[in-house]
Amino acid sequence: MPVTHKEARNGMNPAVVRNEIEPLLSELLRALADEGRATEHAIYRTIRRCLLAASSSCELAQPFHDLSSMATVRPVPSPANDANILLARILQKAERLTLADVETHEVH
Repeated sequence: MPVTHKEARNGMNPAVVRNEIEPLLSELLRALADEGRATEHAIYRTIRRCLLAASSSCELAQPFHDLSSMATVRPVPSPANDANILLARILQKAERLTLADVETHEVH
């Protein structure tokens, strides 16, 4: 879905961000439940809820901040399991979306 000029001026489009990240978050929640990682499951469920509720680029700041924080404080990844692979993909997408937004707003 192309971003309009108005959306570019106003920051990241929440619908685009949801379409990119939410399916992976849903898969991550299933994997965490399967692996019995209840604490992480609760944290990512909250992040997902905030992402789904976001209606502006400002409201995306909290779930992006929380994702970034979790990446920083999470323990060293255990062997490549589904949850860790999905989390790595989510973080890559979040970084790509953030960088694309920064590049859109750079002054040339």
